[in-house]
Amino acid sequence: MPPRLPEGLAWFWHPFVPPAPPPLVVLPVHPLLRAAHGGDSPAIWERGHVIPKDELPEFRDTIHFRELPEFRFVPSTTDFTAVGEALGLLNLSELLAGAGQKIRANAGRLVDYEAVKSGNTILLGGNQSWSGRIFLYSAGFELHNGVISNKQPLAGEQAVYRPEFDAVTGNLSRDYALVLMLPNERRDQRVLLIYGIYTQGSQAAIEYVTNTERMLELRRVLVERSADGKSIPKYFQVLLSTTVESYVPGRVSLVGTRIIPE
Repeated sequence: MPPRLPEGLAWFWHPFVPPAPPPLVVLPVHPLLRAAHGGDSPAIWERGHVIPKDELPEFRDTIHFRELPEFRFVPSTTDFTAVGEALGLLNLSELLAGAGQKIRANAGRLVDYEAVKSGNTILLGGNQSWSGRIFLYSAGFELHNGVISNKQPLAGEQAVYRPEFDAVTGNLSRDYALVLMLPNERRDQRVLLIYGIYTQGSQAAIEYVTNTERMLELRRVLVERSADGKSIPKYFQVLLSTTVESYVPGRVSLVGTRIIPE
């Protein structure tokens, strides 16, 4: 039996599988301050920012706290992605491999706009310049500065969606994520964006779009929202919510959808 997508997922993923060429999957690269270590050059150490260890009790159980003589943090804009997007890449790879498709993965800093818009591309993570900034649906939901705005709320929707935090621990307890299915520049392939406010939202959204049961739910909602009430729209936007416990995403809920005109 030839490889193929599960029936409940085919409506969403068919543009990305053979005979289409392998899609480009783009991972975000997060700017951050990392702890300098003995393998760094003197020049790297020189531009570091020292924070006394006793001011960072959160790090007390890490190997860095035990091994590093001091916490000297240096800027990095080239080396790190987030856990949720990395785990999500495994989900995507397994799904597409089951349909006989390979993927081309690359870091966002190594991918230019021409590469993104020219063919089938899957963009993971809201930290990329095109996530909610270049590729977006301005009449729907929009991520900016850590919140998702809703310019034209429908019944039961909020104007703004913000992450929620546990009142006792201060840890993240709810995150939101966006999924956008858009045409590429030639309108013959797709640009798919999947990103949360935090990495937990990204992971939850990727798990959602690779889950047969949840995608049947989304298909039903999109068909109900379509112009004729019978067709699956080509392009759309989805807002999701996920619970988060111990920094792990939990139950995902469908919050809202928008049909993007062709």
